[in-house]
Amino acid sequence: MNKNISKYKLLYSFAKLIRIENLFLMAFVLYVANDYIYRKEMVALSPINLWILILSTISIGAGGYVINDYFDLKIDKVNKPNEVVLEKTIHRKAAILWHLFFSIIGMIGGIYLAYLSGHLSLSSIQLASIVLLLIYSNILKKIFILGNITISLLAGLLPILPYIYINAQHPHLSIITANALVSLSAFAFFTTLIRELIKDIQDIEGDSIGGRKTIPIVWGFLASKIIIFFLLFLLIIFLLPFVVYYYWQRDYLSFWYHILLLILPTLIMMLLTIFYQHPKQFSTLSLLMKLIMLLGVIYYYIF
Repeated sequence: MNKNISKYKLLYSFAKLIRIENLFLMAFVLYVANDYIYRKEMVALSPINLWILILSTISIGAGGYVINDYFDLKIDKVNKPNEVVLEKTIHRKAAILWHLFFSIIGMIGGIYLAYLSGHLSLSSIQLASIVLLLIYSNILKKIFILGNITISLLAGLLPILPYIYINAQHPHLSIITANALVSLSAFAFFTTLIRELIKDIQDIEGDSIGGRKTIPIVWGFLASKIIIFFLLFLLIIFLLPFVVYYYWQRDYLSFWYHILLLILPTLIMMLLTIFYQHPKQFSTLSLLMKLIMLLGVIYYYIF
């Protein structure tokens, strides 16, 4: 019985280490983007190639999370002592091996897809992502705002990954489809940037001990709240043209979807940003932003 409990605890700890819920979201984004292209263009990655792309991408993501926790162990013991996995159930040195394993899987998948598309240069996407995540974990996240931008750019790349490989094989995809995926990419970039800044507020105590130069540490708690409030306002501005367009087109389902499930939660986040006075309260905002990100992706799947 104790052995079974230990196995379940180890699996649970490993799932936390690789951020299993975030990996599912990444996989869903890739699936939705591929499905969207098929519905608009009648071409798509084959099921096997789509799953290879998903496996490659989430492997790189998992490796990034593992190596990030490796370098952040000291800080995480301050920011979230009850959630630390390394040195409790998983040996810290094992993180290096897992990072190497996931990176190799991601790179193999990238090379295979690049070979099939006839453009081996496309494998540089996976290589650059692995290198960026490694540099981010050790260097970039210590540099003012640069770490936030790096993660946001990688998140913004996700929705257009299937388009890149499909367009390599069918280089006549509609510009309308491309623009739609770019808008989803911009949404992913913007919401990820906001969430990264929210997490910086949550982690201000540990980041300060670790010598980080995040916005909350450099400019202070109040300035960080103002920036997040302003970015949330910009997110609403970004969504408004879509709302107006759907209203003019009498697409009322899309209109109300954006109003109730994207703009309204963003307004709630703006209000909470004003009233919250302690960094730990911002965990609620982090969850809300992840929900908005998910709902934004779901829209492309439903409509």
